[in-house]
Formats: sequence, C-alpha cells, structure tokens
Amino acid sequence: MDVIRRIGVYLRPYWPHLAGGLICALVAAAAGLFVPRYLGSTIDALIRTRDMGLLNLTALVVLGAFIVRSAFLYGQLYLMFFLGHRVVADMRADIFAQVQRWSLDRFVRWHSGEVISRAIQDTQMVQTHLLGGLVEFVGVAITLAGIVVMVFWIQWQLALLTLLVIPLFFGTARLFGMEVQRISATAQQKMADLTTLLRDAVVGARIVRAFVQEGRELGRFRTENDRNFRENLRISKLIATEFPVVSLLTTLGLVLVLWRGGLFVTRSAMSAGDLVAFLAYVALAVEPAQQITRLYSGMRQAAASLDRIAEILETPGTVPEAPDAVEMPEIRGHVRFDAVSFTYATATHASGVPGVPEAAAQMALREVTFDVRPGERVALVGPSGAGKSTLVNLIPRFYDPTEGRVLVDGYDIREVRIASLRRQIGLVPQETVLFQGTIRENIAYGRPDATDEEIVAASRAANAHEFIERLSQGYETVLSEGGIQLSGGQRQRLAIARAILNQPRLILLDEATSALDSESEALVAEALDRLTEGRTTVIVAHRLASVRRADRIIVLLDGRIVEEGRHAELIGQEGVYHRLSRLQWLE
Repeated sequence: MDVIRRIGVYLRPYWPHLAGGLICALVAAAAGLFVPRYLGSTIDALIRTRDMGLLNLTALVVLGAFIVRSAFLYGQLYLMFFLGHRVVADMRADIFAQVQRWSLDRFVRWHSGEVISRAIQDTQMVQTHLLGGLVEFVGVAITLAGIVVMVFWIQWQLALLTLLVIPLFFGTARLFGMEVQRISATAQQKMADLTTLLRDAVVGARIVRAFVQEGRELGRFRTENDRNFRENLRISKLIATEFPVVSLLTTLGLVLVLWRGGLFVTRSAMSAGDLVAFLAYVALAVEPAQQITRLYSGMRQAAASLDRIAEILETPGTVPEAPDAVEMPEIRGHVRFDAVSFTYATATHASGVPGVPEAAAQMALREVTFDVRPGERVALVGPSGAGKSTLVNLIPRFYDPTEGRVLVDGYDIREVRIASLRRQIGLVPQETVLFQGTIRENIAYGRPDATDEEIVAASRAANAHEFIERLSQGYETVLSEGGIQLSGGQRQRLAIARAILNQPRLILLDEATSALDSESEALVAEALDRLTEGRTTVIVAHRLASVRRADRIIVLLDGRIVEEGRHAELIGQEGVYHRLSRLQWLE
C-alpha cells in the first residue's frame, strides 16, 4: 500500500494521460481478444460451407483488428512512457528541493554519493521497473482479464481446469518477488557505496596522486564493485530460476487443457472451432502470465528503491521556519549570543542510513554569551574543535542552538524569515565553492540580475579583475569542477567579489585566509578590508596576522569563552591566546 500511496501522489496530476493510456490499453486488448473468438466461429463455418469468400473476409477482418490493436498500442505506450518520464522528473525535482531545505547537519549524516545515488539510480530503477512496468502491466492485466471472460464463455468446465494452475503460478511469483525486493535493497545500498567511493576518488584525485594511493583506491573500488556484482548476481539467479519454474507451470496447464479439450471434442461437447479458439486464448495468456512474474520481480526491486527515495523525501530539515516569521529589516549589525549551547545530534552510519549510530552526540558550545557591536570586527580564535565554526554557522541559521538565543538587532533569528536574514549576510569560507559555469555567473550567484558594471566593480574591489582579464575568455571563462584551473588565492578573491556584489550588512569569514601563500594572502587581506569596512564582521582565522586588525578577539576552548580582549591585552595575560601567538599560528 505504501508503494501505491507514494507513486499515486505523483500520478494524480497527470490523470488525463493515465486515463487515456488505460482506454488505449483497453481497446488494444479488446482488438487482440476479438481475433481468436472470431477465428473459432469462422473455422466451424468454413468446415461446413467451404466458402472462399468467407475465408477472404476473415483475412481482412483479422488484418483490420491487428491494425486497430497496433494503433491503440502506440497510444498506450506513448502515454505511459510520458507518465514514467514525467513522474521521475518530478520525483528528482522533489528530492533536489528537499535537499535544498535540509540544514547542514543533514549533510553530515548523508554522504553526497548516497544522495546522488538515490536521486539518479533509484529513481531510474523506479522508472524502469515500476512505471515502465506499469506500461506493460496495464495491457497484460486487461488481456488476461479478457481471456478469462472468453474461455468461460467458450467452455466453463475447461476454463475452471485452466484456472487451477493460477494460484500455484502467482504464489510462486510472490515468493520470488519478496526475496528479490529484500536483496535489491542491499544491492542498491552497495551501489550507493560504490558511487560515494567513485566520487571521493574523483574529487580527491590530487591527494590520491600526491600520496601515491592509486593502487589502494583501485583496490577499494574493486572490493566494493565485487560486492555490488555479487548482490546483483543473487538477484539474477533468483530471476533465472523463476522463469523456468513459471514456464513449467504454464506448460503443465496447456497440456491439461489440450488433453481435456480433446475429450470434449470427441464427445461432441465442444466444436473443433471452439477448441481452437480456447487453445488460442490459453496460448495468448502464456506470454502475459510470464510477463506478470517478470514485472512483479521488477516492481519489488523498484519498491526497494522507492523506500530509499522516501527516506530522503521524508527526512525533514532541523531548522524549520516559524509560520508567523517576520521579514528581517535592514541589518544594522548588532549580534548577540545569549547563553548559547549547541550539541551536534547523533551521527548516522557513513552510508547515510538513519538509525545506524556512528558516534555519540557531541557538545560543541557551552553557555556562550557575547555581543558584537554594529561595524565591529570580532575574531574568533582557539584550537581545532573549540567551537569557532559552529558559532559562525549559528548566525545565518545553518543550525539552531540547543539552548539559548542568537539575536541580530534584537530579533531572535528563529522568529524571522530565513531568506530575509541570509540575504543580508556575506559568507566567505576557506574552501571556496565555485559552481559549473562562467566566472561572471559565479560572481553574480547571489544577484543574478547584477549589471556588468556592478560585477566588474565588485571584482576590482576584491583584487580579482586583473587576473580575470588575463584569462583568454575573461569573465566568460567557463570554470571546471570547483574552479580547479585557478589558484587558491584566485578562487578566494572570486568568493570575496561574490560577497561584495551582494552588499551584505554582516560578514562571516570562516578561516578565510588560511592555506594561502604570502602574496595571495596580502591580496585577499586587502580585498577583505574593503569588504568589511563599516560592516559587522565575525572572523574565524588561523594566522595571527589576520586577527591583529580585529577590534576584539574572543578565545574559545572546549566550547567556552576563556579569554576576550584586544591583541595586546591578551598577549599580556599569558593564557591560551599567548601560547598560540608564540607559534605565530592559531590552530
């Protein structure tokens, strides 16, 4: 019932196409069912009259029936295939929309390869075996129902004998189908693991080669690939066993009909024409009956995929927007953390399957309270795992605090519309994300309607215009995946240009100057100065030079604020900040 409910939601908007397909299937099946009965009565007439005119008419009628059948079969197949493609397209759109609504913790719980596998491979499985199966099943079901009616009309006793085989026939199909569904769920998970491994190897190609781990990655891939092969082979063995069993049962039924029908003819309880028609209907039922067993196995596979898709669609985000949320007015830039604690929820298994624990919940922040005044630059420093990035992620509501409140200009950010808050925040992360497309499109990502003059002005302010102009296609240069043809500093400056163009009121720099060479850092630092001028800025940085210019420094340790002040003050305290600064490096 879950399968019907889930797929019915997607079929409902296209009910005219579904109804049209059913009508076409009904007419095509009726045309096919007409032929054996017509031939049976014609044979009896030809035996009596030997009329050549009747023979010629019979040939024309049969030809016409098959022309009608072919025309309506085309309509059935076209409409049903349309439904299949349309439903899968809608399903993928829903998956993408749901993923866009997820909060960041969902991306910790689900590997990207797992999400991609379910959005592409599982939906393809649904289209091929469930919706594609529906194309065949409609015609098959109507044909079989018509055959049952016709054989009972011809000879009800012989029809009852034929039906004795059906419970055994479908019982066998059900047993095989249930086992196929169970194994298919495992096989699809193995495919998701394989997809994740392949994606990681492609994205991390540079690291793989740098550490000379090509052989190891190949070995891991072969292992997962072999596991996937074995699971699919188990399914193939089941299906390969099912078909001969079903074929044997079908042959048994046909032999019984032939033997008993022959007795009826010899006793004049049935005409030769009726027996020919009856046998034609039984023979006509063989292929649809075998199709049903194949379709049933395929649909059980698709049901497993549909369950995996439903896990994504039914996984809610953890940052819901309040029904009475208000628009965030133009931000002045006052940020307050009021006794904020935050705990990362229990992680899930690396496969992304909910409910399989991987690690206990981890408290990242403990009763943190501080203010950032409008226009102030505040730097967050501390050792790795101190809670710096978590603090930054709470401001745009990527997460909600477990306890306490985050306020912007006095507004509890849980009470404002998320989009109206985020539009006024500029985020510049360490690992710059560039999308497939041109440099112009990447800079204008937050403002697709920006003019060329605005894009160039933002690029100049970010110290990016000169290197962009040196590229062969300039702003129309198409970036490869992640902008790998650009240096780290160039990618960072594009991210800053993107933030400048958006004209944010509040700037978040999450480790924005780490992992850059001195020249690149100088250019990025100059660009950041322009970006942050007159704007409230929260900086998470590793290098001492990047925090010396801050108006205030907050030192975190184990999720708590342990020190606070300006650079000179904190150096004099000889505490955590002093120890880190002696190394000229903030972890």
